[in-house]
Amino acid sequence: MRYGSSALLFALLPAAVLAADLSTAQRLELLERRVSRITNLTLELNQVRGENRELRGQIENLGYEIEQLKRKQRDLYLDIDQRLSAGQSGGAGAVAVQPPGTSSGGAAAEAPASAQSRTPAAVSTADRAQIETEYQAAYALLNPRTKQYAEAARAFTAFLGKYPDDELAPNAQYWLGEAYYVTQKNADALKAFEAVVGEFPGSTKVPDALFKIGKLREAGGNRNAARASYEKVVAEFPNSAAAGLARDRLGKIRN
Repeated sequence: MRYGSSALLFALLPAAVLAADLSTAQRLELLERRVSRITNLTLELNQVRGENRELRGQIENLGYEIEQLKRKQRDLYLDIDQRLSAGQSGGAGAVAVQPPGTSSGGAAAEAPASAQSRTPAAVSTADRAQIETEYQAAYALLNPRTKQYAEAARAFTAFLGKYPDDELAPNAQYWLGEAYYVTQKNADALKAFEAVVGEFPGSTKVPDALFKIGKLREAGGNRNAARASYEKVVAEFPNSAAAGLARDRLGKIRN
């Protein structure tokens, strides 16, 4: 209320100067007018302050909602990553079964065949159905209730051997890495994830594979290589769920 006190002082100065020439009633009337004006100004100031507080509250709410949206995007990816990490340490959870053609974040379909480094071979409708049946059979082995991860690795390896240029090959390559990852076969997992990046650079599995490469390198004690992998995710796929997780890992490495 420093503003109100100063304004009151200056407002009263003319009344003090004219006090010798005015009657008591006139001086009181002049003083009341000054006080009324100052009161109105004070009320207006308090109203402005209240509006500012309300605006700050709205800004804080918007910031909170934005953070919540970011967290939801990360959680789409983090859910499966946590399950896999639990599987590595002997936990009950492992992987969440997802339909083919989605990234581990569950938000985006695989890139079209033209975006892959390999050109998928043309197949008939019957062959397409057979390929998808074999892929689904391999994928079903990742079910956390059965934990047939070794069988899943063999099935995806066989699938890639038969259909190396199929549109589902990037998915199969990625889930082969996950099958190794969850059973702590880190060297095999690293090789499989690196194949996703090297052989299928147009696949939406690439950011997830890069993040897992970073985690495996970090687990192996190669922090510089891990940092490079995380930084590549952030630089090349800044809007992906994996990029959010990579930023978190970079922060922990720096600290």
